[in-house]
Amino acid sequence: MTEGRVSLGAWLTKAEYRLAQAGVESPRLEAQVLAAHALGQTRSWVVAHPEEPVDPWAFGWSIWRRASREPLAYIVGEREFYGRPFAVDHNTLIPRADTEVVLEEAVAVADLLATTQGEAGLDVLDIGTGSGVLAVSLKLERPGLRVTGCDISPGALTVAWVNASLLGADILLVRSDLLDDVTGQFDLIVSNPPYVATAAALEPEVALHEPPLALYAKEEGLEFYRRLAEEAALRLNPGGRLVVELGDFMLGPVQLVFEDYGWEVVGFRKDLTGMPRALTLAPPILS
Repeated sequence: MTEGRVSLGAWLTKAEYRLAQAGVESPRLEAQVLAAHALGQTRSWVVAHPEEPVDPWAFGWSIWRRASREPLAYIVGEREFYGRPFAVDHNTLIPRADTEVVLEEAVAVADLLATTQGEAGLDVLDIGTGSGVLAVSLKLERPGLRVTGCDISPGALTVAWVNASLLGADILLVRSDLLDDVTGQFDLIVSNPPYVATAAALEPEVALHEPPLALYAKEEGLEFYRRLAEEAALRLNPGGRLVVELGDFMLGPVQLVFEDYGWEVVGFRKDLTGMPRALTLAPPILS
């Protein structure tokens, strides 16, 4: 063993212990991921090479960050979404499996709309695009769609542009507070709006590190659903649809918000736990 170095296996044991003491849920897995990231290797390579000599100081900063409950995705700079790697940073929410349910619902709705006018005739808007996971994934899943993503955060739009560029998705990105600075009409609008009530208790990874602008909403989490109910109907083409992500146990309250504005619930999609996660709505008929 080179002087000053330790075996990778010994380092992993110590790192796992430190992360476990800090309350990290999967300390062994995350220690392996952090080592793989620092070494430029895969996690399977790390597991298979415990005898490899490493400089322990090269890993210290990343372990300190994770032990401070900074999310793993921010440390390694990416998170997988629908089988694709997406760049993330502190300007964006970390993509979650819940939002994959919204993507699947949006693709299904787009396919249904395409039966009447063709995929190439559909204009889609992703409101609050963040890292761009919905806008980019929709474009890649259905290349004929014309997709726009908007967000109020310039930092988030930069990340979305990076992801669109790296993954080869030809989408338009616009800085806008909801629909304020977006032009045109759309056949499908999708949104994962902020829906966490401002008084909610969250894990440190979320509460201390993810952007509050993308997380919290007033009115017990209903603020942005109400704004969407007010504004989105004017921007949908005849026969258009709105698909929104739902927080836990929010189907009833969100449905009531939209029904107050004359929207009709078309359907919803559940996640793997059986929780309603994506809600599809038809706008009121405007006179």
